Amino acid sequence: RQDRTTSDKPVQCWAHTKTGKRCKTIVSSREGEPIPVPYCDVHLKSGDGAIRKAPHPFAGHCLVANYDLPKNYRMVFWGNRGRCPTSDKDDRSLSFYPPNPKTGRNYIRFTKTLNTDNYNGVINPSFTGDLMQYSSCPGPNERQNMKSTFQYFGKRNGKVGGLEYMTLEPIPKNTQLCQWYGTGWWSARDIRRQDVGTKRYPAPERRSKKK
Repeated sequence: RQDRTTSDKPVQCWAHTKTGKRCKTIVSSREGEPIPVPYCDVHLKSGDGAIRKAPHPFAGHCLVANYDLPKNYRMVFWGNRGRCPTSDKDDRSLSFYPPNPKTGRNYIRFTKTLNTDNYNGVINPSFTGDLMQYSSCPGPNERQNMKSTFQYFGKRNGKVGGLEYMTLEPIPKNTQLCQWYGTGWWSARDIRRQDVGTKRYPAPERRSKKK
């Protein structure tokens, strides 16, 4: 069980080995942040063994399951916090919103809406061991099978930040883990969105299209 991180209890590393065994390391604060990225130093470098980067014919790489993953499996997109790169560069960064120091959440009070008033740069996974950056966006005939939550890790103006992701359904071995990038991502880069599933690494089909 991957318990959600809070400031008042230690957290066990969320990562698993490539054979499915949970890492037993307890994660500590690295730069005074109340809620650190819940990966130990080893798995920050190597990535969660439950997933891997795989070659893709036109995207370069994709993210696939090393073995069957259950619904609600938790992972972290993490990287160095800083300024947002321009969209003409290879950019896999995500916006960073410093979380509540006790809960890690970033909701507007009494709602389930993301608080965007506390924007603090981006999480840039370049030159790190983060694997989530290789997740593809589903094409017109496909659907996402994981999503980000409003659970963030790190602190304002810190060096490292993270964002929780969770699977939306059971994901079979060698299936791609896909997330929705948003319509603006494609228009900003003048790229046509297309299906990303391959014979070796399928992506989940849209339910209205599935036979």
